[in-house]
Amino acid sequence: MIAFIIRVAVILLMLILTMVFIAKKIPRKMRHKQKQWWVIAHILFVIVYFCGIAGQLVVLFSMASFSEKGSIHAGLKFIRYFDDYLTIPGAMGSFVTGVWIALRTNWGGLTAYYWIMAKWIGNIFAILLGSTITGNVVHNLFPKILSSDVEPSQNPLYFQSRQILFLGMGISLTILTFLVVISYLKPWGKRKK
Repeated sequence: MIAFIIRVAVILLMLILTMVFIAKKIPRKMRHKQKQWWVIAHILFVIVYFCGIAGQLVVLFSMASFSEKGSIHAGLKFIRYFDDYLTIPGAMGSFVTGVWIALRTNWGGLTAYYWIMAKWIGNIFAILLGSTITGNVVHNLFPKILSSDVEPSQNPLYFQSRQILFLGMGISLTILTFLVVISYLKPWGKRKK
């Protein structure tokens, strides 16, 4: 688990370093029209990210009333699809577009403003949290639970895994909401050099 977290963190840091290197090689900032398209892409990725987590939570809430193994299996497949096709691409897309916008516009990079620092650090934390909690439960624990001879509704590991998912997704959704709010309000000023 720790090795996985370290690998994901290293990948994210390598992405940042690569984008910083490329941004330094391009001397001119984005034109206004380019910035608008990058911001639109960023917002769309954030929406996809938000919808992925919200969709997972809706399915997870509805699974509380499921008692048949087939229904539980279908719910878990939907959670996995939301994770694979919405949450992960949305998280990575919003991360990459957000870092690129910060580097290539008049915001002054990743460390010039406190709210920008909070956004990329918060996004890294949400990605790490989501990939470890959701990834572990959805891709490791739930397949073991479903392949067991014990019915999921009789298996304490199923209920424990579901609670872990509720907690992880709730925290991720709270972080994302916080990041959207500070994107709009830009509450903290420029860092002093």
